[in-house]
Amino acid sequence: MYVNAFSGSALFQFAAHINLRFGRGASAELPGEIAAMKPRHVFVVSDPGVRKAGLTEPLTQGLTQKGIAFEVFSDVETNPRDSTIHAGAEIARKAGSDLFVGIGGGSAMDAAKGIAMLMTNPGNVADYDGINKVLHDLPFLVAVPTTAGTGSEVTANAALTNSRTHTKMSLRSPRLLPRLTVVDPGLLRSLPKITASTAGLDAMTHAIEGYLSVRASPLSDVFAMESIRLIGAHIRPFVANPENADAAAGMALGALLAGLVVSNTGTGNDHAIARALGGVFDTPHGLATAVLLPHVMRFNAPARPERYRSIAIALGMTPVGTDRDVAVAVCDEVQQMLGDVGIPDRLGKIGVDPARVPDLVEVAIKNVGPNPRRTGIDDMRQLIESAL
Repeated sequence: MYVNAFSGSALFQFAAHINLRFGRGASAELPGEIAAMKPRHVFVVSDPGVRKAGLTEPLTQGLTQKGIAFEVFSDVETNPRDSTIHAGAEIARKAGSDLFVGIGGGSAMDAAKGIAMLMTNPGNVADYDGINKVLHDLPFLVAVPTTAGTGSEVTANAALTNSRTHTKMSLRSPRLLPRLTVVDPGLLRSLPKITASTAGLDAMTHAIEGYLSVRASPLSDVFAMESIRLIGAHIRPFVANPENADAAAGMALGALLAGLVVSNTGTGNDHAIARALGGVFDTPHGLATAVLLPHVMRFNAPARPERYRSIAIALGMTPVGTDRDVAVAVCDEVQQMLGDVGIPDRLGKIGVDPARVPDLVEVAIKNVGPNPRRTGIDDMRQLIESAL
């Protein structure tokens, strides 16, 4: 009988409401699926890089051929601001948009969630920061990821920046879950190396933090282990050449599974600090989570040492020695992974000012709930300083 090591209970919860199309070329069918729903107006949310790479064109060309009116909104920043969400919502409202498509990385998909939310939920984006504050269903929302990273395509979350407080908000509601998700590994082939690296490591962080979470369950463990296996096996060849079809498919599936994990387990100290970095320094989310990963894993090892043995096996390692020995080896392997895909392993190398550590602690300490090792203010400060 399964018993959660932290709650002492055999009860667990796992939600997975997903309508998924997965496979190379899957996105080519999307215009036809949208046309069958007979929308008045389609609002496509993307970012400048994705639009410049031409990744929105097959969709917009298909909509044009089907005679469907649409608007492309591509002003989304790396850390989408509430002001951008309100600007997009105003355009969509005037256009009478009733179907929304987020195509891009997590930023574009989260922005699409926020814009669609404001169509049926009035007020300010900040009103919905937190859990289950979205009171009304969104218009039909489609998510099309062009990175293998955030898992936003299968999560009921949206991370948006509060322009006034410079903090990352976390909107969490089942109503934010996309009604249709189209994962086409072929869309990953033009990813820049830095995006392939940071997005992939963000997905690895989701899987590992979810597996170590105090809210982990037998079902989340299954998805987490497979995600770690897929990403561990494919991230290096994928970053070396995103046109590698097998590696791209492995990364896309690994990221999707990791998204299902964190939707149910929450994240830990890595994401707590990363959200703070995004608000204080505007650090790209994937870069922040990647740099922090080996440091947070070392911090958490004493709390769940036996689980590091399973992570080692999923990464293709041969565990040798005590749980502590294995945990050390796993953390070293993850740090080596960062180096192999060109990501620094210190916050000081990505422009984090040590003088702002107190500001980071103040924000991060509010989001440590699912972390396996109890974390106080002094612990958080020491953790951040160890990563500098």
